[in-house]
Amino acid sequence: MRTVWQNLSRIARASRAIPTTDLYFANACRDWLRPAKGRRTPPIRRIGANSFLHGDQAVVCRRDTPRVIAAILDDPALRLTYVIDDDLDAADVDETLPGDYRARLKRLREGQYRAVLDRARTIVVPTQHLADKFAATHETAMLGPVWAGLPADDAHFSKLARGGQTHIAYLGSVTHGADRAFVSRVLEGVLATRDDVIVTMIARKKLGTSLDGHPRLRLRRPLPWSLHRARHARMRFHLALYPMLDTPFNQGRSLNKVIEHAMLGAVGLYSADWVFADRIRHGETGLLIENDEAAWVTAILNALDDPAHLRAMQAGARAEAAILNDPAPQRAFWAKQLGLET
Repeated sequence: MRTVWQNLSRIARASRAIPTTDLYFANACRDWLRPAKGRRTPPIRRIGANSFLHGDQAVVCRRDTPRVIAAILDDPALRLTYVIDDDLDAADVDETLPGDYRARLKRLREGQYRAVLDRARTIVVPTQHLADKFAATHETAMLGPVWAGLPADDAHFSKLARGGQTHIAYLGSVTHGADRAFVSRVLEGVLATRDDVIVTMIARKKLGTSLDGHPRLRLRRPLPWSLHRARHARMRFHLALYPMLDTPFNQGRSLNKVIEHAMLGAVGLYSADWVFADRIRHGETGLLIENDEAAWVTAILNALDDPAHLRAMQAGARAEAAILNDPAPQRAFWAKQLGLET
């Protein structure tokens, strides 16, 4: 198989990686993907945008090209670790997901996901919900996400203190169907009450709500992951919303947005009953709100009325995110899993 791996390594493109790959493997292990001084090959070989090889250990993150997956599955000597960060089976019963997204998840589930899952020895997941799901059939490990870089500072809060506009973001994609509808209604109330608020959301087309056409709504098109990361480096917000309603697919979602919000310099508002709510200290590193639209509107308006407290919470959120974003636990796991000398 040596020639096969060499050929795959030549055509692998890190720029085609998906979020799962960077957040649960590549960001923490970046130096192991480059040759050390005096060596021609890196400790870990990238054989696909989302697949890696070290000795007889292979890692697949969510999905890859058919050629890469086939080569891995055809090598009986490989011990396979699979990283999956969604509950694909829940898509069948979650009607809040867009139909085209459910169809994509079904194709992945019935194709590569099922094949890789059947072969994998270890499953790496971001939530206890997913760990419990696979515990009866596989070795499992839970890892938190790791973003590249450091959380943003609070420089953008200086304009806020001088009476500047407040920038609020909701960064959930269309895959957050019920959550986006909830947020849209909340933001309608906020924009109707405050004329100093700018809202940013991610959408390829109109939202289909009364927010459409609002002069203080900014829609940002979804981008490929590599471009999305570059755009994030330039964006700054004061508040970022992340309600998590009780839907089947939401049970498998990670705490990724907590770190992402800090990377953008924002204070996060989260559902009080979210499974990761214990990672937020209410009033210190973010806000925890019951899933009631009026309660969310009130919490946002109260936060806007106290910019000094908002800035203090941003400092707390930044410090907490730096702890959550520590790559050491991921590196320790992958070093042991792959048999790397560190």
